[in-house]
Formats: sequence, structure tokens, C-alpha cells
Amino acid sequence: MRARDPLTIASLLFVVWAAVVALVAADRLLAAPDKLADEFRATEARTVPQPSRDGIEITIEPGLSAEGIADLLVRRGVLGDAGAFETLLTYSGAGPLLQAGQYELPANLPATEVIRRLREGLTSDVLLAVPEGLRVEEVGELVAAASITTVEEWEAALESVRDHPVLEGLPEGASLNGYLLPASFPFGDDANAEDVVRAMLDAFAEQVDADLIAEAEASGLTLHEVLTLAAIVEREAVVDEERELIAGVFLNRLEQGIAFGADPTVQFAVATEESVDEFGWWKQELTVDDLALDSPYNTYLYAGMPPGPIANPGLDAIEAVIRPAETDAIYFVAAPECDGSHLFATTDAEHNVNVEAFRNSPCGQ
Repeated sequence: MRARDPLTIASLLFVVWAAVVALVAADRLLAAPDKLADEFRATEARTVPQPSRDGIEITIEPGLSAEGIADLLVRRGVLGDAGAFETLLTYSGAGPLLQAGQYELPANLPATEVIRRLREGLTSDVLLAVPEGLRVEEVGELVAAASITTVEEWEAALESVRDHPVLEGLPEGASLNGYLLPASFPFGDDANAEDVVRAMLDAFAEQVDADLIAEAEASGLTLHEVLTLAAIVEREAVVDEERELIAGVFLNRLEQGIAFGADPTVQFAVATEESVDEFGWWKQELTVDDLALDSPYNTYLYAGMPPGPIANPGLDAIEAVIRPAETDAIYFVAAPECDGSHLFATTDAEHNVNVEAFRNSPCGQ
């Protein structure tokens, strides 16, 4: 397993510390149309900070102490307070590594990102925020919107990085969907498309480490299969707490030879150039013809795993597939509360009751 970066360890320690402080003080899936996941995800995507080169200009003078840097960052509005910043510096020992220079930093930047930028001397950069559940093409559009590169250069970079160790087991001809770990990445002005792809693959290698891969294989799944299912879970789940349960449902269906019947896989299959121009990458209103499309990604027609991931899942979705909830459920449908949650069922009769409850709800009309 790769050695953990001290800053990463410090970040984890700070999360634990913060938690202690806080404690002290679908119908379409399996019969009914479920558009809520897409609608919630579309809303969430609109709230994701868009790539920007605009920020607050900060000059870190040579010899300025860590405390002085923290005070400066708070006064200029880069940090809300100095507490997290100073705690992370204490645990990571990164204080002496902070570099002097002129920086352009967004307001209210997370303390971990501030330290990373100052430690690496990223004096002029763009913070690229990549949400979970996007196709590689959508990530390319984000990269182009950040003025890092063009879509064409992005597509070329997807091919030029296939020597990356993470991709050793990638089936020949497969896309990089599933292997580009979503996160926020700072890049300098001289960054190019290949830098972005390799940074996302490096992040994947750090988080999906040898121990996690061994755990997946012990469960009987290859890494590629884990990512394939995790991408579906990522696209289906809206409520974070349901990821493991949704993964459990799909694994039960896989074991019993029942087709997944997952809309996101059909949305992936129908996303031709013409369809994308009209409906976007994830067509919400699937037709009878769409559901009958003869594609190995159509999990209404074909049981088992589709050929590969349909999107790039986050670490939580990957871990949900490796550590699913223990359940006998083989169905789920959007709950009538219209809050993105689902009702789960083990029998046809129970599922039909849930479907009827959804259909009679405001979001089922």
C-alpha cells in the first residue's frame, strides 16, 4: 500500500477531532419511473463551484511564520478562521514547508487546499471541482470550461495516459470511466489535459489502495466489476445513507440472475451525439424504444454486469459495493416523500405497494 501523505493523515485526524468537538457541544428501477435521482443530481451539479481563476491576491513574505500566514489568510477572507489551518499544520508538520510568493486564492477555501497550495508553491492556479457521477466526456467539458485545455486535447489525453499503473487491468478498448476519481484539484497556469487526467488517476490510486482492492477481490469481484456497479449506485443514490443498501439490492439481483433494470445504464447507452444535443448526457424521459435498445449496457435486456462503468463514482460508492448492506431486498423505488429516498422490498407484492405509494405522491404524477 502506498505511503500516506502527512497532510492526508492530518486531514483525517482533524475530521476526527472536529467530530469529537461536535459531539460534545423508481419506479423505473424494477417497474416504476424514478426520475428523482437525476433531478436531485442536476440540482446538486448546479451548486458545485465552477472552475475559476478569480481569487484574492495574497503575498506571503519570506520568513513569515505559520501563525502570521494564518492571520493574513483570515484577514483577507481566504479562511473563515485560523483554527483548522493551524490544527492541520500542527499534525502534519507542514508549517516549515509553506512557500513564500504571490498567490491568488479563492475566498473560503478549505484549509487543506490552502496548505497544499502554499506547500507546493501553486502561486497561480485554478481549482477544478469534479462532482461524482459524471462521464469522462462531462469531465472534459469541465476541464475545457476552466480554460485548461480543449475538449479535443482532453480526448487525446485519455488515450496517452494508458500507461498509468492504475489502468493495468483495464480491458482493451475500454474507456476510462470509473477510474477518474472525483475531487477538487488545483492546477497551475501551465497545466494541460494530460496533467488533469493523471492527477485524477493518481487520486484514484491513493484512495482505492491495495487493501481496498484486496477486500473487493475477497468478495468475489474484480476492481473493474466493482467500479462498474459503483457507477450505477452513484447514479441511482441520492441519499448518502442508502448507497450500501442500493449496492446490496444490485448484488442480490446479480447473484439471483435477475437483470438490474437500471435507468442510468440505458441513459448511457442512448447517449449518441444526436441524443446528447437534444437531451444532454443523461436523458431523463426514456421511451419504450430506448428501453428496447439492443445494447450490452441495457440492463433491462441483459442480466449481469454491463461491460464497464457508465460514469466516475466517488469513493463512497466504491466502498458501498465492497461493503454492501446485508439485505434480502431485490427492489427499490422512489419514496412518496419526494426527498430522494427510496422504499425497498423483498417481494413483488411489497414492491407493488411501494410503487403505488410513489405513483400517488406529488413526485409520481
